[in-house]
Parts: sequence; C-alpha cells; structure tokens
Amino acid sequence: MSNNMEPEEDEISLDSNVPEMITEMSDPNEKPNLKVRRRNVIETVNFVSKEETSDTKSDVPLVRMSDSTKAWYDNIMPQIPDIADFSLSGKQNGALNHENDNSLVEHNFGDTEPLTNRERMKISVIRGSVANPNLTLGELKLLGCSSEGLVNDDIRRALWPTLLRLSEETTFSINGLETIHSHIPNEVYQQILKDVARSGSHISQNATQHEIDHFHEQLTQLMCWVLHKHSMLNYYQGYNDIAATVLLVMGLEKGLRVLESISLEFLERFMEKTMEKVNQELFYIFALLERVHPTLLEHLENVELFPHFALAEYTTWYAHKYAENRKLLHRLFDYFLGSPPLMPLYLSTVIVAHRATEIFNTTPDMGHTHKVLCTLPDDLPFETLLVEAKNLYREYPPESISNDVREFDRKRKCKEQEWKAKAEASRQEREKQRQLRIVKSAPRIPYRIRSYKTITVVTILALGLYAFLRSSSGLN
Repeated sequence: MSNNMEPEEDEISLDSNVPEMITEMSDPNEKPNLKVRRRNVIETVNFVSKEETSDTKSDVPLVRMSDSTKAWYDNIMPQIPDIADFSLSGKQNGALNHENDNSLVEHNFGDTEPLTNRERMKISVIRGSVANPNLTLGELKLLGCSSEGLVNDDIRRALWPTLLRLSEETTFSINGLETIHSHIPNEVYQQILKDVARSGSHISQNATQHEIDHFHEQLTQLMCWVLHKHSMLNYYQGYNDIAATVLLVMGLEKGLRVLESISLEFLERFMEKTMEKVNQELFYIFALLERVHPTLLEHLENVELFPHFALAEYTTWYAHKYAENRKLLHRLFDYFLGSPPLMPLYLSTVIVAHRATEIFNTTPDMGHTHKVLCTLPDDLPFETLLVEAKNLYREYPPESISNDVREFDRKRKCKEQEWKAKAEASRQEREKQRQLRIVKSAPRIPYRIRSYKTITVVTILALGLYAFLRSSSGLN
C-alpha cells in the first residue's frame, strides 16, 4: 500500500477532551438526490395522526447541516450513564433490555463483556464532551468515528438520534403497527417476510422461540412503517440487516425515526427503482485503487473482475457479514453515521488493499478472486482501517475522482455488451451445430432399416437352406 494509505494517530485522545478544531469530513459538494421515482401504489391514510405528522415532518433531515452546527437541539443534552453504571450492570453491545419499549428479550444472553481500560477512558471522554453545551455536530461525529466509537449501546441510544439531528420530542405512540404491512404492496411485504426469516444471525442463539418471533415481528413493522411513510423508497434485500441493527440498539419506538432518517440520508440511492446508480458508485473502489495500489487494480482488471464483490458491504454497512459480532458492527455504525454516505466504499478500498497479498496468491481467475473478496476475514484490524479510510477520503474526496468513476463505469458497460455479444454468438453457434446434427442424422435411419431387412432376409434364407439340407440328408 502506498504511503498515503499509512494510518495516522487517531484524532481523538482517549484521555483528553474533544479538540476544538475538527477537520470537516462532510463533502460540501455532495447533495442528496431527492428526486427518486415513486412506486405505483395507492396512497393510504397513515395511522399517525395529522398533528404528529405536521410536528415531526421537519425533524427528518433532507439536507446536511454544517459540522459547526451546535449538536444539542434546544440546548437539551442527553444523559449518559456514569461509567460505574456500565461496570455494575455489565451491559455491553447487543443487550436488548430496553425499558418501556416492549422489550424484545428480558436478558442479554450473556453478551456482556468487561470494559477495557481504553473503553473506560473513551466513555469518560464522551461524558465530558456531552456535558459541553457548545459541542458541535462535527465534534460529536468525531466521538463516534474515533477509536472505540461510542463504546456501548446505552450511549448509542442517547447519541445516534442527535447524530441524525432528531430531537427527543420525535418519539410517538407505536399503536397501529400491527396492521402497517397492509399499507404497502403485498409483493414487497412477502419479500420482507422472507428476508426477516433469514435475519436470525442478528439475535443470540440463546434466544427463545418467543423472543425470536417477537424480534421478527418488530423488525417487519419497523421496515413497513418507513416504506409506507415514504412510498418513493423501494425495499431492497439487505435493508433488513440495517433495520435489524437499528432495532437491536434503539428498540422499536425510537428505532422508527432513526431508521427513517438513515434511509433518507444515507440509503436513498439503494432504495431507487434500480441499482444503476449504485453500480456506478462501486467504481469508486477502482478509482481509489488506481491511486493507492495500481498493481492490485491491474490484477483485478486482468481477471475481468468488477467491484461488485463489495455490493453487500456497501448496501448493508457490513451488517450482513458481521451480524453475529455486534460489538464490531455497532461500532461500524457509529463510524458511518458520523461520515459522508460514500465512506463505506472508502473502507472497502482500504480493506481490499490490506488484503493485496492474499489476493495475489489466489488462483488468477474471476471465480476464485471474487470468492476471496466476498469472504471477509473475522480478524481485520478495523480501527486501523477506519483511520486509513478517513485519511483516504480527505486525500481523494468523491468530487476529485468522479470523472474516473464514470469512465470505469463506461468501460464496465462496454465489457458487459461484449460479454453479451459473445454469449449470443456462442448460443447461435450451438444452435447451428444442433441443426447440423439433425440434418446429418436424417438419412441414417432408412439406411439402418435397410440393413436390418437385409440381415433378416439372409438369416431366413440361411436357416431355410440349413433345414432343407438336413431334411434331404435324412431321406437318404
């Protein structure tokens, strides 16, 4: 990996307050595309009251706010538990014992882990920073992006809504969710049910069947609510993994607004009618590899591999791969919520570059290389890789390489047309050969029939002659 990929020290010290000067990570030129095509569905009456709709609609961010914006809405600062509370309760990532939220489970399945000294120090930094009434959004993002992230799900429940600029007043009654699925197209609902049934890796193996069923029910309601409220958003496979992570951390009631905001601000491109825009964005990986590891890029191009091996990572924020490793997965969500929407592609790039030796040692063909890249190791040094991804974004922001991305995508389309032409030519050749075999085999049938007749006649004559000779010799 080239020098510009070398990790630097994390920007937040675990024994100090958040630095006053925060490097801007948001891309000022990157505007969310709000003109998505609507599904052809009949509008239905939302079960949320008109008063709630009018009060909360403005809380959903449609444009990004500057990182210099104050973090606290109406100067209301969230309450972060004391570090002693974490130590006594033993709560760690993935515990689903939310109070007053129709708890999914009544215990944490033994997922607790003792806090490390580094995690204790980070919690102290978070508590000190949150107590600052002038904390900016950029500084809050830095808390989630820097080493160890937000550490604990109790802290995430307090700070994820703030990262998404949601006020405490945006929670509401969840009555009516039992029938929300009837307001979305049935084919979408049926696909959701299939994907939810495959979301078992997000919940502990120690869960009872009742807890699993309750988790599936709430997960279905969570997604159906967002899709009903924003009918221009289309469901895609993988959305269930992101929704499951939100549900595990936030619970159902708070999770509704959090998933809604994530969907509008970060996932909107994935939820258009087609994945064409996403297919193009994946080539940010190639455009970045061209700058940080051109030899590796040449190798991938030689085996005719496109960067679509990273599609699942990109569209699920790694939630499909690391569903069982909640501590890592929730930490990655801290990072992505504090980063621009394309940051997962920068992380994919540094992961691919980190695995260069493994890729070079793989059999150099498309199938083997694709399999290796789709199988992420469990022991990747993520804290180092996250720093590298952040540095890479600063050095090569999206607008600086967008022309190269479009050129890579143009080559992809040309290559696909070439493959289609070859496939069609091969199909026509097989059809031609099949027709030739039919034509050639036609005269063989009467020839064989004539041959069989000849053999039969000769055999009969021979037997007749033999019988005649025997009878003649007997008479003598």
